[in-house]
Amino acid sequence: MKRQLLYFLLVSGIVSVLFTSCNKTIVDDQIYIDSYIHAIYNKNHVPVYRVMHTAYSFNMLTSVTVKGSSGSSVSLKNFDSNMFSFYTPLDTAQYSTTIPQAEVFTYNIVNDKGANITLTNGISGQSLIPAPSLKAEKNSTDIVLSWKAVPNVEAYKIRIFSENITTKEQSMIFESDYLKPKDPTSDLSLPFSLISYSPYLSTNLTFEVASFIFESQQSTFHAVSAASVKGYYGD
Repeated sequence: MKRQLLYFLLVSGIVSVLFTSCNKTIVDDQIYIDSYIHAIYNKNHVPVYRVMHTAYSFNMLTSVTVKGSSGSSVSLKNFDSNMFSFYTPLDTAQYSTTIPQAEVFTYNIVNDKGANITLTNGISGQSLIPAPSLKAEKNSTDIVLSWKAVPNVEAYKIRIFSENITTKEQSMIFESDYLKPKDPTSDLSLPFSLISYSPYLSTNLTFEVASFIFESQQSTFHAVSAASVKGYYGD
């Protein structure tokens, strides 16, 4: 059976990674917001950037709008219609080769009780490029995911998606914890056992690497770079 390795561009998926960072064991009334610089590769394999916004609460929210120092207010999209998570809709046409400059954003939030809450969050202009030279290669025992180091990175996250060849339904089958490299300048590689993933080898597998810089005094992210994706296809 012939197998192929194909490249893909990451245009979505980072949102759910961000929301998983909001894990807490105690429900509270706090609203967690974040503005950050998101980067992907365009069709010409050139890094492009956009400011993204997220808002999350353990209590339901009715609406979230965000406004920068210039321009009009932008409404955030409700994640999966759950009324707890809101984010900037992913639109590749809004990305630019110009890295956004430092800016403060005002979040206007309405909760389910009708109360209006105003919060602010900013970006410093710090950014990350997507992981260079990302590839997934199969040997006799593993699929080895490798990539060159992302300058200034603090941590990575790896996710694997399985897509049914017939129905095209996609599901996430693996998500790593935050992986902090001992040497941020070294290239990286991770093996994924063929035995462990044997139930999925007849599906389309897509590997995703996300790179992060964390805000210095908060648990949310200051700047985020998504990565190019290389998919492993089995037939």
